[in-house]
Amino acid sequence: MFNRIPIIAAGIMALSMVTVQASEIKDIPYTVLDETTASECGDCHMVFPPNRLTAGGWGKIMDNLSNHFGENARLKPKTAEHIKAYLQSKSLDAKNSYPSKLLIKQWAKKGLVDPIRITETPNWTRHHTTQKYKLMSKEKNYLRGSNCIICHKNALRGMYEEFPGLYGLQ
Repeated sequence: MFNRIPIIAAGIMALSMVTVQASEIKDIPYTVLDETTASECGDCHMVFPPNRLTAGGWGKIMDNLSNHFGENARLKPKTAEHIKAYLQSKSLDAKNSYPSKLLIKQWAKKGLVDPIRITETPNWTRHHTTQKYKLMSKEKNYLRGSNCIICHKNALRGMYEEFPGLYGLQ
């Protein structure tokens, strides 16, 4: 029988060798394809990939739009329900996959259950507490960390590339 593991491993190695340029890559689709969600959420901030939070987290956010991180972001009920359904259908746990279950379990061990801030998730904090990040955010004069496209030109496409050219990194 044909063994697929070496082929899969070779494919992963090949993909890991691809370098991403900081310029915008136009042939990769946006992570939010729903026009209503992209428009309504994108009017005020970057449209975050739904798979960065759980369905429960998105539910908490959408159920409290009158106090959306200190702002009143209320929408018409039909529009809010549409966006909530879209975000939850594309959330981290939407497909109930084994990897997402493991990740959610790891979050729970750290006391994180259905977080509402992407900047509080272990994936985000692991990459944004380094010295390199601190230098970059100081140079960009942006310390909040919630508007990914300031540093990651392809964030709307779900690509969070390194920063070629900054601080001698290649």
